[in-house]
Amino acid sequence: MIQENVEKEKSEETVVDFNAIDASQTHQIAEFKYDVPLTTLRTDPTGRFAAAGAEDLAVQLWDLDSGQRRTLNAHKSWVRSIDFSSDGNRIFTACWGGNINVWDTGQDQPTPLLTIQAHRGAARFVRVSPDGTQLATCGNDLLVKVWNLADGKKVHEFCGHERHVYGVDFHPDGDHLVSQDLMGGTNVWDLKSGKRQRTVDASVMTGYDNKFAADMGGARDIQFKPDGRQWASAGITKVTNSFAGIQDPIIVLFDWETGKEVKQLKATDDNVKGIAWGVRFHPDNFIIGAIADRTGKGELWFYKPDEEKAFHTMKLPSAARGLDLLADNRRLAVAHADGHLRLYRMTAKPPAAEAPAEKTEAEKTG
Repeated sequence: MIQENVEKEKSEETVVDFNAIDASQTHQIAEFKYDVPLTTLRTDPTGRFAAAGAEDLAVQLWDLDSGQRRTLNAHKSWVRSIDFSSDGNRIFTACWGGNINVWDTGQDQPTPLLTIQAHRGAARFVRVSPDGTQLATCGNDLLVKVWNLADGKKVHEFCGHERHVYGVDFHPDGDHLVSQDLMGGTNVWDLKSGKRQRTVDASVMTGYDNKFAADMGGARDIQFKPDGRQWASAGITKVTNSFAGIQDPIIVLFDWETGKEVKQLKATDDNVKGIAWGVRFHPDNFIIGAIADRTGKGELWFYKPDEEKAFHTMKLPSAARGLDLLADNRRLAVAHADGHLRLYRMTAKPPAAEAPAEKTEAEKTG
C-alpha cells in the first residue's frame, strides 16, 4: 500500500520542461571576462559569435561554444555599434571616429578587410539590410547613409535631421529605414525613391539638463518587430541631471503604418534611474529591455505588449551596455560595464545547475 502511494505521488509530480521558454525564470548560465568596460554588443545570426566593443577601443570577438576570444584592433576611438552578416562571416563595426570597419570572423588574427570613412564625427550606428547587400549608418554629421557591401560605395545619403543621429534600422521589407536623433526627431526613409517618407515624433525620449545646459536624448537602440508592424526605441526620458544618471530609462513602441506612439515601457520601480541600452522583440510576443542604473547595476525588463507593467524584472550585477537575443530565442547576451559578457537563459533552471564559472585566460584567448 505504501509503495502504491509513493508511485502515485511520483506520477502526480509536475514534469518541468527545462527547454520551454519562460522569461520569468531567466538565469545566468555563463560569463566571459574582459579587463575593460564594454560599450556595445551584437551576436551573429547563427548564434556562434558575440562581439563587444570596449573602452580600450578594441572589439572582442567570443566564440560562445569554445569560449575562445580574439581581439579586433584598428579603431582609434570607442566602438559604439556592431552588426554581423546573415551567415556570421563578416562583422561591421562603427566608431566615434566616423569609420566603419569590415572584418572576417574566420581570421585567427583579424585585420579589416575594408574601412569606410562613413561620417564626419562619430558614426553612432550600423545595421545590415535584411538581404545582406547593404549597410546603413548614421552619425554626428546629421546624415543617414546606405552603402553597397559588395564594393563599399555609397548608395544613398539622407539629410533631414537637425541634431546628431543616434540610431538607424532597416524595416524587414528591406525598402525602408527608420532613424532617430538626439531630440527624438525620427525619419522614415524610402530606399526606392531615395526620399523621406514621413516624420515621427519621439520627443518624449529627450530632455534638457539644466545643470549642464545641454540637451540629452537619442536612441541607444532601435529594433523592428520581425513582422514589421512595430519598432521599438530604447533611451531616456525625464532628464534632471544626465551626467549624474538622474533620468528615467524608457522604451517606446511605434506603429509602422501610422507612425504613432503605441506604448511607453518604463521601470516598475520609480527609484530606478538610468538608461535603456537595449531592446528586443521575442517571437513569443514579449519585449526585452536592458537597463543601466545610475547605481552601477542593471536590470532586464520583460514586458507583454498589452500590459502596463513588466511581468518580470531581473537585477543584473553590473550596468547593461548592450543586449542581443541569440538565434535559439532562449538565450540573451548582455555586455556589462564591469567588462563581463554574460549569457542568460530564459527557461527553468535545472536543479543540478551550478553558478556559472568564469572562463579562464586560456579559454578566453584559446
